[in-house]
Amino acid sequence: MVRPIELLFLVKKYDVLIIALLFSTGVAFFVSKLLQRKAASSRGHIPGRLGLPFIGETILFLSATNSTKGCYDFIRLRRIWYGKWFKTRIFGKIHVFIPSTEGARMIFSNDFSIFNKGYVKSMADCIGDKSLLCVSHENHKRIRRLLSDPFSMNSLSSFIEKFDKMLCQKLKKLEQGGKSFAVLDFSMKMTFDAMCCMLMSVTDESLLKQLERDCTAVSDGILSVPFMIPGTRYYKGIKARRRLMETFNDMIARRRSGKELSRT
Repeated sequence: MVRPIELLFLVKKYDVLIIALLFSTGVAFFVSKLLQRKAASSRGHIPGRLGLPFIGETILFLSATNSTKGCYDFIRLRRIWYGKWFKTRIFGKIHVFIPSTEGARMIFSNDFSIFNKGYVKSMADCIGDKSLLCVSHENHKRIRRLLSDPFSMNSLSSFIEKFDKMLCQKLKKLEQGGKSFAVLDFSMKMTFDAMCCMLMSVTDESLLKQLERDCTAVSDGILSVPFMIPGTRYYKGIKARRRLMETFNDMIARRRSGKELSRT
C-alpha cells in the first residue's frame, strides 16, 4: 500500500508530466469539438444552443442588452463559439443569426416571398402593428412609396442646408456656454432634433424633449420581457408609444384643420 508521503513524492516528481497530460487532453477535446461543429455545419446543420424550452438563452440575451456592452456582445461570443452563423432560442422562438450582408440582402430584398416576416412580441408591440416593419407586404410597398418623396434628392439637398444651419447654431450655443459635453450624447440629440424638424416641422424645445423621452422609452422596451407590469421597460415602452400616438394624432388633426400646433 502506497503511503501518503510516497504519493505526494510521486506527484511532485511527475507534476510537469501530469500538467502536460491534462493540457493535451483539453486541447484534444477542444479540437474535436471544433471539428464536430465544422462537420455539422458542412452537412447543413446550424450550430448553436437552444437551452431550455421557451426560455432558451433569453436571460443571457437580456443581461447582455442591459449591460454596457449591449446585445452585440451576446452575438460576438456565440460567433466565437459556433462560427459566423448560429441558432439560439430567445423569447420562446428559435432565431438564426446570419453571417453576412449577402444573406441579409437575400432575406430583405425578396419582399418576404421566401421567408416569413416575424418579430419578438416586445418589438412588435412597441413599434405597433401598423409600422413599416410589421405591416403586410402590400401596405409595406405603399408606405415606402409615400416615404420616397421626403428622401428624394431634392428633399435631401434642402435637408442638408437645414441640418448645417441647426448644427452651427447648437455648436455656437455650446461655445457660448463654455461647458464640456459628451460627443455621443450631443450627436444623438442633434440627429433626433434634425429628424423632427425636417420630417415633422417640430422645433419647440419642450415638445422635442417630450418626444425624445417617449422614443427612448419605446426603444428600451423593444428588447424586454413582454409583461405589462408597472415599472418594467415593456410597460413604460407601451405607455410611451400610446403617448406618442396621441401627440401625433393631435398634430395631424390641427394641421388638417389649418391650425398650427401651439408648441411648434
